[in-house]
Amino acid sequence: MKIIYIGFIIFIYPAFVLADFDVGKKAINKVYDGDGLKVKMRLAHIDAPEIEGKCEYEKELAEQARDYTQAFVKYDNITIKVIGTGRYGRPIIEVRSSQGYLNQLLVDNGLARKYNGKRRSWCNYVPE
Repeated sequence: MKIIYIGFIIFIYPAFVLADFDVGKKAINKVYDGDGLKVKMRLAHIDAPEIEGKCEYEKELAEQARDYTQAFVKYDNITIKVIGTGRYGRPIIEVRSSQGYLNQLLVDNGLARKYNGKRRSWCNYVPE
């Protein structure tokens, strides 16, 4: 399964804690300092191309998806809903803001596809 990572620095601060969730040791990307962690999170229900993909088309599409996601999370306040824990202990998340539901917007814009549980090539992908 291809993954889009959203890197966040999570500082230990009571107002930020929305829910408890378990993460595996591979989900902790970096210890920022004594009270900050960078956690890898995976967007739920979608499959996105890889930056280090197998063909130029996949790599270009991955960069577009990354840039779209970066712009989305910088635009205004976002809501992250943890819906589970995935492979390697990464939190599986849904991301929303006043712009809409990021996971679905990536699909709607041809930058990701709905995840069907199987790996598929991006090299011959044609958006629906």
